[in-house]
Amino acid sequence: MSEIAKIRGGRASGFTLFEVLIALGVFAIAVTGLVIAIDTTLQAALEARQSSLSRIMLESRLAYCLADPPSETKRVLEAKTNHGVRVEEILVPWPLKNGKNTDVAGVKKLTITTKAANRSDSAEVLLYRP
Repeated sequence: MSEIAKIRGGRASGFTLFEVLIALGVFAIAVTGLVIAIDTTLQAALEARQSSLSRIMLESRLAYCLADPPSETKRVLEAKTNHGVRVEEILVPWPLKNGKNTDVAGVKKLTITTKAANRSDSAEVLLYRP
C-alpha cells in the first residue's frame, strides 16, 4: 500500500474514471449551450447592425439627393462598394396640377430604396426644379 492509502484508512481516495467521464459530459453540454447562446446573440446583433445601417444609408442618400438631385433617371450603388447596403435611386417625371388645373413643369418623384441582408427600406419625395 502507498503512504496515502495508509493515511486514509487503507483505501486510496480519488475520482473513478466513470465520475470523470460524467463530469466531462456535463461540462460539454454546458459549453454547447453557451456557444449556441453566443451565436444567437451575435446573429441578432448583426441583423440589428444591418437594419440600422440600411436606415442610416436611406436617410443619408435622401438628404444628399434633396441638396443635389440626381441628373440621371436611375442610379444604383452596389452593396460591395457601399458597406453592404445596396441603394437604388429612381427619378421620374411626376404629373402635378396647380390650383388653376394646369400642369406644373419640373416636378419629379425621387424613390430611394435600400437593401441590406434581409432588410429593405424605401422613401419617396417630390422634387421641384423650375
